[in-house]
Amino acid sequence: MSSLLVRRRGKKAAKPAELPAPTDGAPGSASPWAGGPERPATPPASGGGGNDGDPPPQVVEWSNGPALVTKAWGALLALALLAGPAALAWTLLRPEPAPVAVAAGSASTAESAAASERAVELVETWLRADSNDQQLIASLTNAPVGTLPQEGLTIRDSSVAQVEQAENDVWSVTVGVDVAEPAPGSTPPPADAKGEQAEVALVWVRRYFQVPVLVQRTDTKYSGPDLAVTALALPSPVPGPAAAAEAPDLDYSETISPTSAAGQSATGFLAAMIAGDGEITRYLAPGTSISAITPAPYSAVAVTGIKGSHEVTEDPADGDGTHALITAELTRLDGNKTTAQYVLTLVARDGRWEVAGVEPAVRIDTTPSGTIDPGTAGE
Repeated sequence: MSSLLVRRRGKKAAKPAELPAPTDGAPGSASPWAGGPERPATPPASGGGGNDGDPPPQVVEWSNGPALVTKAWGALLALALLAGPAALAWTLLRPEPAPVAVAAGSASTAESAAASERAVELVETWLRADSNDQQLIASLTNAPVGTLPQEGLTIRDSSVAQVEQAENDVWSVTVGVDVAEPAPGSTPPPADAKGEQAEVALVWVRRYFQVPVLVQRTDTKYSGPDLAVTALALPSPVPGPAAAAEAPDLDYSETISPTSAAGQSATGFLAAMIAGDGEITRYLAPGTSISAITPAPYSAVAVTGIKGSHEVTEDPADGDGTHALITAELTRLDGNKTTAQYVLTLVARDGRWEVAGVEPAVRIDTTPSGTIDPGTAGE
């Protein structure tokens, strides 16, 4: 049987944290006679039983509880019985769910990747093939294999230079590959006294080959969507991608000395990141997270030039910054040296320059040609 505690004199019940500690009552219960503006400091005499001095709290019996519970269970049962036929009817009459469509972007990406893989495989196999590899080439294309050389070529570093969808399900893939061949303009050396041909000096030449590839999606009942890939023709040699007619100007108009405070911070950061020289975090701006390369691929770094997007000073104000294109000479672990370039974001704080990021690309000068710099208009 449920019961409810009735508040005395209509005052709001205190929160548990505000209740006074129990005195002579049961553990965890507060005495209503603890004193206060409306309560006596000592309990009145009581002739009833119970705890000494602390009368039990008033209790009102709630006789309607079981009845309400019974009514609630009855209502739930009635709803369940009514919902059963309705749910069955919905199951029988609802339309079949529409198939989930594959997003066009993901489908195109998968088909492009499949076409590229088959084109690279065919180009590599075709270049390395000799006259005994007719069946191997035929397994990769529906085109007639035709003539193959007596000796295949030596190749390396193949990659996809371009891929585009030519027609429905047909992709045109251009593959670039380094081929070892005689230097342009060279002639075969004469045979020696025994009639044997001397070896020809070979050089690596980048060549490009185009392959049309058919990629079709096939839905199987158990394995789900799949791709059927077929090269429709043998590789055809094509020109490589054309170089840009004119390289754009970069947006780094200020020259920064490598011995300046900004230059020394950039040098220390690069030395820590790629040569393991020092702790990289000492050069980073707060909130910047950049990890050093482990293990370090170089033994030393020397910055030879810095170009900035904004002018830097030896006494910068907090928040001053520049995007810096840094040219550095890197010393390999074998002692050889090579030149590399980084683009860093440098920001001033507390009178020093810190690295706030390594930028993924250089900045292009987008100022229209013929535009006069406001700072030089009066010169």
